[in-house]
Amino acid sequence: MNSEEILAMFRKQASIMDRDSPEQNDLILELAELLADSRGRLSKENFSTLVGIGAGLYKERHSQYQARSDVNAIMSLWAEHQKPN
Repeated sequence: MNSEEILAMFRKQASIMDRDSPEQNDLILELAELLADSRGRLSKENFSTLVGIGAGLYKERHSQYQARSDVNAIMSLWAEHQKPN
């Protein structure tokens, strides 16, 4: 298989996931479990690459969570300042 065939598989799976998409946290956990089970069976380079992919997903998810938390905090402060004295 080449990378274009794999990307086609990703696109197909992504179109299915639109309806029943698992949470990104669940996907990260699945990858972590897969890596834990695969340690020693994957080459060091492949293992490191997959850890890097997991780290990128984790970082993106953490950034999204932090941004949502920041917006919620700002909205709460704004709502407090809108209350009549």
